[in-house]
Amino acid sequence: MPTPAFLTLVGKSQGLISAGALGKESVGTAWQMGREDQIMIQALTHGITVPGGAKASQRIHKPLIITKVIDKSSPLINIALCNAEMLTTCRVEWYRPAGSAGLEHFYTMELGDAVIVGVDIALPHCQSMETAQFTQLETVQFAYQTITWRHEIAGTSGYDFWQNEGH
Repeated sequence: MPTPAFLTLVGKSQGLISAGALGKESVGTAWQMGREDQIMIQALTHGITVPGGAKASQRIHKPLIITKVIDKSSPLINIALCNAEMLTTCRVEWYRPAGSAGLEHFYTMELGDAVIVGVDIALPHCQSMETAQFTQLETVQFAYQTITWRHEIAGTSGYDFWQNEGH
């Protein structure tokens, strides 16, 4: 089973959008001490393509898309979307099992000059046995100008500046 990743979001206007997102009032019994100001990511997709694979061809960064539960940050994320608010921090921290030490933060993705470009909300069918274990979810799409990848344990990193005028 994959280990969830955690997102910290700070907006230029709203400040810490992820404040209290994993607190007890926000997510009930799913709250996590020490991570109250982060958003728990249930799923994440992201991709970069170079059409045709040609070295001279322009690369295309696809939106980073996360799936999360509806929490305290949900209304603020929608406000950021509707107001095209620039995100001053959009950081995803990845964790993995570390034996008896529990989990270790081993990988980080940071988006620079990011904006939210889409939010979709879903309530699985409440009477379907196939979706009985699911909760209310939303997907959030982020576009950005820069991206940084860091393997925190191995000490490697990478960076790309992506010029997409429309974000």
